Amino acid sequence: MIDPENFCKFLKNGLVYNNNTTHFTVSPCCYFLKKYIINLDSDPREQLVKHKQEWLEEDFNKTCKLCINAEQSGLYSYRQSSFDQITNESDQLDFLTIAVNKKCNLACPSCDSGSSSFWFQENNRNNVVQYDNIVRLHQEDREGIITEKFLSTFLSQDLSKVTYIKFGGGEPLMSDTHEQILNLLPHPENVTVQYTSNFSLMPSVRVFKLWKKLKLVKWVASIDGVEDQFGFLRWPYQWKNLEKFINSAKINVPDNVMFGVEHTINLLNAFYYPEFKSWFDQILNTNRFGDRSDLNLHKCTGLLSIDHMPVDLRNLVKNKLGINHAISTMIDQATDSKNVSPTIKYLDQIDTWRNLNWRELFPEIQKYLND
Repeated sequence: MIDPENFCKFLKNGLVYNNNTTHFTVSPCCYFLKKYIINLDSDPREQLVKHKQEWLEEDFNKTCKLCINAEQSGLYSYRQSSFDQITNESDQLDFLTIAVNKKCNLACPSCDSGSSSFWFQENNRNNVVQYDNIVRLHQEDREGIITEKFLSTFLSQDLSKVTYIKFGGGEPLMSDTHEQILNLLPHPENVTVQYTSNFSLMPSVRVFKLWKKLKLVKWVASIDGVEDQFGFLRWPYQWKNLEKFINSAKINVPDNVMFGVEHTINLLNAFYYPEFKSWFDQILNTNRFGDRSDLNLHKCTGLLSIDHMPVDLRNLVKNKLGINHAISTMIDQATDSKNVSPTIKYLDQIDTWRNLNWRELFPEIQKYLND
C-alpha cells in the first residue's frame, strides 16, 4: 500500500474548492480523479474531515493516474512538485486551489458551459438544450449565491499556515472573490498566489495594491496557439488584442509578478507546438526584470483530446517533434478512440455558429481528420 505522506504532499496539506461541476466539490488537488461533494446546507467542516480521510484511503494508482502518466511521459508531475511547493511538516492547510464561479468572457472549443458563463450564453443563443442542473448553477452564480455559500464555508479554514493559493475559474479576474480571500490572509507576505487566466482583463489598481502585499504573484496565461489559430482555440479573443495586453501587462504589473503559460495539447495544435514555443521564447519567456516564465503542457480532455487523433496524424506530429519530445510521449501513451467523427461534427458545428473555418486554420491537420 502506498504511504500518502511520502507519495504526495497535497494529500495532507492541499485542498481544492471547485464549483466547475454540477456540484460543489473538494479534493486534495486539481488532478485527483475523484471529487467529494460538499452539501453547503450542512456543516462543511464535518464533511471536509470525513472526505479527507476518504481520499487518504483511496487507491492512488487510480486517483493519481494523471500524475503517474505524466511521469511516464518524462514530464515533471504535479505530484512531484508538491514536495517543492509544501515544506510544512504538519497536517495543516498549506496549498489551496479555488475555482468557485463560472464567470468567463470566452467560449473556447476545449471548454463547455460547465465552466464558462459565455459558453452558457452561446448555447442559449444557438438553441442548444442545456441540462437543468447547469441552468440552475448559472442562475445561482449570477445571483452570487454560490460565492456567498463558498465564502461562508471558507471562513472555517485556518489560513495561518497557507503559503500557496491557486485561483482558477471561469476567469478568476471577472469577479472580486479572489480579493475577498486575499483580504482574509493573516500573513500575505508569506503567500504565493497563482492565477490561471485568459489574459484579457487587466486587474484594477486596488488588486495591484493587494498583489504588492504578497510574497509572489504568478500570473499564468492559457494560450493554446498563435495568430488565427489562437483566435479559434480561445474564441472570441483575437491575437492582436492578446499581444497588446501582454505588452501592457509586462510594463504595468508590480515587481513581484511573474508570468507563465498553460498550454493545453489537443489534436489541432500538437503539430504546431514549435511555432508556439518560438513565440513564447521571444515574447513571454520573462517578465521585465528577467525572471523566467513557467511553461506547462497539459493534455486536453473531451472531443479535442489527442485520444481521438488518427494514427497517421500521430505519426506526423511525432516525426516533426521527434520521438523523444514530451508531446510525442504524451501521444504514445494516449488511448485510441478510433472514432474522430464526433470531433469533426463538433468542429463543423462551431464553424457554423461562429462563421469560422477550422480546416483553413489548421491546413496540415484537416487532411487527416476525415469521417
